[in-house]
Amino acid sequence: MNLKDFFESEKSRVTQPDAFFSKRVMARLYAIQPKSGIWEMLLRSTRPVLALAIFMILCLLAIDLFIPQMPQEGVVESVFESEQSPDESLIYNDTDVPARQVVLQQLIAGEDVR
Repeated sequence: MNLKDFFESEKSRVTQPDAFFSKRVMARLYAIQPKSGIWEMLLRSTRPVLALAIFMILCLLAIDLFIPQMPQEGVVESVFESEQSPDESLIYNDTDVPARQVVLQQLIAGEDVR
């Protein structure tokens, strides 16, 4: 084998890879590539704690969304309560409703005062 044939064989070996070249390259890249995900970066002992915390936050958020909020009577409502007329208190407050005739008379009397 002369020197020219040797260089040609080496050139063809370098420029023309064999059949398993792509598999070897992918295997090397897979071995070098770091795991890219938040679950892979966390320690194994913190994963259940973080999952439980996320679950509890979602549960509290769902409870807050699905259960209606009851209004609380504060200082402002107690001040305005004294300014309500009897017909307004009859409409706005959840009290025992008197007979129809009494309600009608109270509403008519409230309009006459204005």
